[in-house]
Amino acid sequence: MSSYVDRDVRPRSRSSDGRPSRDRSYEDRSGGSRSNGGRSYPPRRRPSGQAGGKPSRKPKAPLWATLTVVLGTMVLLASGGIVVGPPLIERLFLPTDINAGAPIPEDIRGKDISGAINFLLLGMDNPDTPGQTDRRADSIVLVHIPPTHDVVYMISFPRDTQVTIPAYPTTGLTDDWTSKINSAFFVGTRVTGPGPSVWDRESDLSPEGRARGAEVTMRAINNLVPGGLGLEFHGWATIDFIGFEKVVEALGGVHMCVDSDFYSIHYYPDGTFSGIPLWGGLNTSEPAGGRYGSGYHYTVGCRDLEPWQALDYSRQRYGLPNSDYDRQRHQQQLLKAIVKKVASTDTLTNINTINKLREAAGDLLTMNLGGHELLDWVWTLKSLRADDIVMIRTNGGTFCDIPGTSNQCLTDDMLDLLRAVKNETVFEFLTTHPDWVAKDQ
Repeated sequence: MSSYVDRDVRPRSRSSDGRPSRDRSYEDRSGGSRSNGGRSYPPRRRPSGQAGGKPSRKPKAPLWATLTVVLGTMVLLASGGIVVGPPLIERLFLPTDINAGAPIPEDIRGKDISGAINFLLLGMDNPDTPGQTDRRADSIVLVHIPPTHDVVYMISFPRDTQVTIPAYPTTGLTDDWTSKINSAFFVGTRVTGPGPSVWDRESDLSPEGRARGAEVTMRAINNLVPGGLGLEFHGWATIDFIGFEKVVEALGGVHMCVDSDFYSIHYYPDGTFSGIPLWGGLNTSEPAGGRYGSGYHYTVGCRDLEPWQALDYSRQRYGLPNSDYDRQRHQQQLLKAIVKKVASTDTLTNINTINKLREAAGDLLTMNLGGHELLDWVWTLKSLRADDIVMIRTNGGTFCDIPGTSNQCLTDDMLDLLRAVKNETVFEFLTTHPDWVAKDQ
């Protein structure tokens, strides 16, 4: 295997107030805290092995696995050390098309990835009815990287968030539509051209259709803030959770910390897929061991989860204290666990696992890097590690019900967070909202 050494010895960039870009102190919610001038900060861990001085060298993760789960295409190259050369990256880790579908429209496309980066991740739901082709994006994650490129913020939107979906005549939506945000992807993924209304059209899940679904979702996100948010997006990816399961299977499972005690509605205690909802054991009128029997019981604690357990844990919302808000956090937790597992030495030195991951990638995603070259992304983000991912709890992790509907609203503080993304002040926002940072263990 040919390799070359990254000899970039330039000093790390500093933020606008002069702080070194990696010297971000955050409050340790587990008890201790670190402060800067009397201010406490949200949780932030420095990667292990970095006690001071020169950062420890870490293995490089194949490109698809982190840009997919964190940014939408393969895996971040971790910082420093020896990296595989670009020809090997392209031969082993690249999907066929990294700019699928139509380009992001100019009015919402980020022109330069040398500054702040916004990337949209869309997890497509799996239809409940065999043969059903209508798809909605039940997992919507805005990935924001500030200009310092030293941290990855993950912000999830509840699928039931009420939003104005802008008119999209291309697929038959002739007027603005107030609905749940997961319907934006549905609007975009209808066939185009003259004809019936959007609700009476066939589904189009081609790369072009998914590109439209991503565009409508981007525009809907900008409509969440009164007056318009004005975010530009530098890329997007749609993740199919059937393919996602194959990725976790290729990894042989992941290490996760279960933070709630609940029963699965998808799997029996022996790990057999039920095929029907297992309501017994949930906080419903039917007790555990009821009509269908109890599902697999998840108990609080950290452990290695088998692939089916990890995926099931991230899909569950029934029986959790905060329903979809807890599910969002668990999905972010799973993404981070996959990044760590892919970037581990055990994975990167196992060519059999690498080949399985590459095969799984084809079923996992459709992605568009905003017209930017792949290697530009690699070098722009090469200093990031899995521990640089900060998961943010939408609405602070609590409900924001809209009376008389099943929709959710965004609190004033949540709207301020979105404005902070636009204004490059997310770090400052989190200093005053430290409990909005979700812990992965």
